[in-house]
Amino acid sequence: MSDKPALSPYDVAALAPLVESGFVLLTPNFRLARRIKAVWDDAQVLEGRRVWSPIQVAPLESWLKEQWAQAIELGLLDSRVTIDEGQAGELWQQVIAEHQKISERYTLLRPSAAATLASQARETLLRWQVDVTSASVKQEFELDDDCHTYLCWHQLFEEKLEKKKLLTYSDAFHQLLSVAGELPHLPVALVDFDDIPPLYRSCVDACSSQSLLLDSRSQRGDRVARGFADKRSELAAAARWARQQYLGDPSARIGIILPNTTTDRATLELLMRRDFDCQVEAQDSLPVNFSSGIALDRVAVVRDALRALALTRPSVNVPDIVQLMQSRFIVLPDGDSALANKLITTLFNEGRRELSSGELRHLASQVRLDDARGLSLGDKLLDISQMRDLKSRHLPSRWVNSLSDVLSVWGWPGRGPLNSIEYQQVEMWYQLLDDFASQDVIAGAVSLSDALQLLGRAASRQVFQPKTPDSPIQVLGMLEGAGLEFDQLWLCGMQANTWPAPARPSPLIPLSLQREKQMPHATPEREWAFAINLMERYERSSPQVNASFVRLIDGVPELPSAFLEGFDWQTDGLVDYSIDPLWYQQNAIGELECVDSSQAPPVESDEASSLSGGSGLLEDQSNCAFRAFAKRRLRVQPLGEFQLGLSAADRGSLLHDALYALWGELGDSRTLQTMAPEGIDKSVKEAAHIALQSIPSRRRIAYGEAYLQLEGHRLQSLLLEWLQIEAQRSEFAVQSREVDLTLPVPPLEIKLRVDRVDELPDGSQLIIDYKSGRCELKDWLGERPAKPQLLAYGMASSGDKAASDVSALAFAQLRPRECTYVGAGRLDAAAGIRTDIVKMVGEKHAVDHWQGLNEAWRTILERLVSEFVAGDAAVAPLSSSSCTYCGLQPLCRVDEVRSSGK
Repeated sequence: MSDKPALSPYDVAALAPLVESGFVLLTPNFRLARRIKAVWDDAQVLEGRRVWSPIQVAPLESWLKEQWAQAIELGLLDSRVTIDEGQAGELWQQVIAEHQKISERYTLLRPSAAATLASQARETLLRWQVDVTSASVKQEFELDDDCHTYLCWHQLFEEKLEKKKLLTYSDAFHQLLSVAGELPHLPVALVDFDDIPPLYRSCVDACSSQSLLLDSRSQRGDRVARGFADKRSELAAAARWARQQYLGDPSARIGIILPNTTTDRATLELLMRRDFDCQVEAQDSLPVNFSSGIALDRVAVVRDALRALALTRPSVNVPDIVQLMQSRFIVLPDGDSALANKLITTLFNEGRRELSSGELRHLASQVRLDDARGLSLGDKLLDISQMRDLKSRHLPSRWVNSLSDVLSVWGWPGRGPLNSIEYQQVEMWYQLLDDFASQDVIAGAVSLSDALQLLGRAASRQVFQPKTPDSPIQVLGMLEGAGLEFDQLWLCGMQANTWPAPARPSPLIPLSLQREKQMPHATPEREWAFAINLMERYERSSPQVNASFVRLIDGVPELPSAFLEGFDWQTDGLVDYSIDPLWYQQNAIGELECVDSSQAPPVESDEASSLSGGSGLLEDQSNCAFRAFAKRRLRVQPLGEFQLGLSAADRGSLLHDALYALWGELGDSRTLQTMAPEGIDKSVKEAAHIALQSIPSRRRIAYGEAYLQLEGHRLQSLLLEWLQIEAQRSEFAVQSREVDLTLPVPPLEIKLRVDRVDELPDGSQLIIDYKSGRCELKDWLGERPAKPQLLAYGMASSGDKAASDVSALAFAQLRPRECTYVGAGRLDAAAGIRTDIVKMVGEKHAVDHWQGLNEAWRTILERLVSEFVAGDAAVAPLSSSSCTYCGLQPLCRVDEVRSSGK
């Protein structure tokens, strides 16, 4: 291959002799090829030509594919089916799964990731012309366990290719070398190549009569560097800079290079839409082309199609159900109704992230609210469950029709009009189905579950790139921008750990072999040399090169790249770039208006009769008035959390049920103290069994017998430990369990349920509230007691017993190795119940006896009810722990209140 002086691909006068001599121009990528063609065509128009021969320019890999296809047409090679990267990945997964079964030497947590690495390793070996069948190479692979395992996979993969008469394009290029001498040869010129794989270089030399290497690098332009506090500030600066350059010269070619387009593209696009005011009505008018697309499974219309198809599986994901019900691409007329919200609440309260499709169908059909019953979701699930084809195994091409029928049931892609981008995404979905159908030769007949996995992986590999007209602003990846020319260029992410990139050798190829062959990413030296060459191209591709780096990423300080040496550092515009100047203008002339939102309308008499909540209302009002207002009057409740097993609340309910059953049998302290240990064990076991039976049957099935046995043992152990505490008390009799009480605090009547009431020898009562968490007496004290429920219990009427007959209140703290009573009263009814009232209350209350403390508590509770009725809704948590399990932070925005100092 001969060299030639530096040449710009946009220098039409210099290109003309080559084109006229019949040279084919080869480029590293499609973007550069399109650019050269556009410049050539523009030049012909400027010269007044109306007809001209198109310039022969193509990406190198596309040209090699044409040469291979020509060899087949001439009968020089046998025709075989070529497989793309996705099909090769599926074949690798089959190979790895088969080898795992026969090897039993390893277990992979992510077989799909291993398949990707294996596919990349084989392509690298082919492109660097490494013969893995040679004895010396095989010996290197066998010295490392991972490499040796890959070699076994490689052999199985080759056997599958041969058996199915398949090949990859790298295999095709290897075949091309053997017959290249019999093909027609043309001269070629390779434009702006920094790194050509040996296989490609050999093919070019064999298939061409002459080859030239052209370099478009020109003189180095001005270089400016800036540092930014964080990634968003850097991207905001780049977006605002692009807008300024565009407004200054709409015809200018502006480039932004993003090293990590996967994570940064979405943020930059959002910021650019903000700066160019293209967010809603003018979505398609953004003068920017993004070279990197979005994985097809992440775009909304396709994502929701995959979610709808996933509901055909035996188990379904609850968050996916919620998202699907809110999708505008699915036809669910009642998807946003109150009845649908009731179903969502029910699903989250179940505590399971997944449930069977049959359960979902039943819940959706039976959910009720007032006079409404059943959702269209249940009807659609029923229709799908009756599709017989979904229960058989089919080839992927056959599955295409069945899956399309399922989407038709859901009304996908919706009734509303699609914008141009969404229409393109739907069109690409149908292309994806065509590609999926081509998996017949790889996958064979598969079940529905396997078909959905196969389709999902294909969608994740497929990249959606909107079809937009050429725009003056180009956002490119590190390699895509190399060789292009710009009037202005901005390089993002110039951290020391990014430029140059760290070495990332393949774990499946011996490192010594990678070093010897100088394979991609093998050594720091190779990455350094590659980065130097790439950086030089960028510095010479524009008269003005701007570079930026981020000083802090994820809390870790970063340094600028060594390649920024020689750049002119600027500190201007750090704030101006990250914050819109218009904001400063509006802020300067704006007037701050504070609106007091802590006062809600008072409770009307007709509303008072419908309010519910019992002691929880008092606790909410005491901990935070807004919580009481939101939960009791707005009826807002946070959704439940997913649990692998029983939640803390579930375990608390089991404990209550077990104690209810246990004391129903024991009855009093005398029975407990006289019962033999065997009898106690039997009673405890029976109480635990009764409690576990209270769990709904569908949840018991989901948990499994082994899990429930463990919970039963845990519960029995806790009950036995608690009975040891009860046995140390003086004489008592359990008067009532789970008794309903009423506390009239006009205009409300607080409905209460007391866990247990014991009658003491003097005829007075000890009121007990079971707790599985830690309890402290300080939660009863102060003007805002954190746990006022027992205080309310003590003041409520109970049959023929007046509140004055309550001699003590106590939490029964049931925690492993921490069982105890925590309470107060006028009688020492159990260890842990304090009678030293003055010392206990300290300065919290000005009382010196039990009756006075009860009177103080009544005053506090009446005040809490009065504040609630008056409409007090201030966001004022009693303590930081008041917000821990509240779940209403998105509504009350307590963090904003705290930060404002109010």
